[in-house]
Amino acid sequence: MLLRLLLIVCSVPAAVVFGQACAEKPWEAIHRRLATKTPYRHVFRDVGYNPTGIDGCRVRRTWGLFRHGTRNPSQKVIERMNTDLVGIRDDILQHGKLCKKELQMFERWKPRLSVDQEKILVEEGADEMQQLGRRFRSRYGEALPKDYRREDFYFKFTKTERAENSARNFSLGLFGRTVDVEYPTPLSRDPVLRFYKLCDRWRSEIKRNPDAVREVDLFYNSKPMKEVIGRISKKVGTYLDAESIHLMYQTCAFETAWSKKHTSPWCSLFDKSSVKVLEFGEDLEYYWIDGYGYELTYEQACNAFGDLLKRFDGDLEPYTFYFTHSGTLLKAMAFLGLYRDEHPLTHRDFERKRQWRVSEIDAFASNLVFTQLECTNGTHVMLTHQERVVQIPGCSSGQTLCDYDSFKRLFDERVGNCAFETMCSLNVPKNDEL
Repeated sequence: MLLRLLLIVCSVPAAVVFGQACAEKPWEAIHRRLATKTPYRHVFRDVGYNPTGIDGCRVRRTWGLFRHGTRNPSQKVIERMNTDLVGIRDDILQHGKLCKKELQMFERWKPRLSVDQEKILVEEGADEMQQLGRRFRSRYGEALPKDYRREDFYFKFTKTERAENSARNFSLGLFGRTVDVEYPTPLSRDPVLRFYKLCDRWRSEIKRNPDAVREVDLFYNSKPMKEVIGRISKKVGTYLDAESIHLMYQTCAFETAWSKKHTSPWCSLFDKSSVKVLEFGEDLEYYWIDGYGYELTYEQACNAFGDLLKRFDGDLEPYTFYFTHSGTLLKAMAFLGLYRDEHPLTHRDFERKRQWRVSEIDAFASNLVFTQLECTNGTHVMLTHQERVVQIPGCSSGQTLCDYDSFKRLFDERVGNCAFETMCSLNVPKNDEL
């Protein structure tokens, strides 16, 4: 998590004795709380919506943002898995107070990645995207041309292996076979797909500013976190710091996401209450860095939504599919007003019910898809998130179809006056936003 997290320990009840039979673990509860590393299979619910089955309506256009599928960790995390985590495993085998089955899992565990494999799309990620493509085809049916034609489809990905292979696997699922899709030249700093990479002010004042995440620091020094660190340290048999606990949580998440069948031994160290605490720490960090914490963070998404309106209003390819990253999806959701809690999220809100839960809203392969429908009573827009229809904030209450003119009015000012370069310039006058 954060480099300056402190060493925090406390006393907890005695851990499980070596050799004792393992208690049943609530794996589903743990595997659904892995923050942005949650596998899509744990958040997807097939509710069977059918945009082509709405009476009096036909699909005109779609515009979708897709986060890449399950990937490997970053170089830094892989390096720590290969060094720090090996040391922790050895401590567990020598001093750990775990049941027999859990210790046997750690005896078999070893690091599996080298740094040259960082952040690449894994087999599970490819499958996630293929299945997404197949379901998209199934739901949209005859509304989509059966075969790929450049004048019908616009696919684009960022300049990363994971986004590119996500796009290719999605198209494989969509068309049922490998097709020769035309992709524009990918950009590492794409003004639509990864606009925040071009926003110097956001990167300086928020992304790289330790003060921007002071709420996270406060939570990592709170009583709930101290109790978790102490409890897990007791199980391991040696005192650990918050960074080591977070590394173990990340490894549990990645090893869970990689395989539908394999249970990571690192998950066995966490119970439901421990994972709930760690999940909240992740929610808090993403809230302040990629969500509602600061207005600049989500207002810079006006570039992306300008593209949406241009494609819905213009004579361009009717079916647009963008393959991008967590940071884009979260900022887009905040721009829309989705999952916004009544009050800003702070370190004191651990027990409070909240909408902002990245395990649910930003798992691997998360997706936001807008569908423009021509109906007998006018043009409308439908929004789906994680393949479920959601109401667009600001549109008529209880309505899943938003009148298109009303939809445009929601964003007219912010998109029409999208002064991206000005808002993102480091030379703008300072305010008290931070």
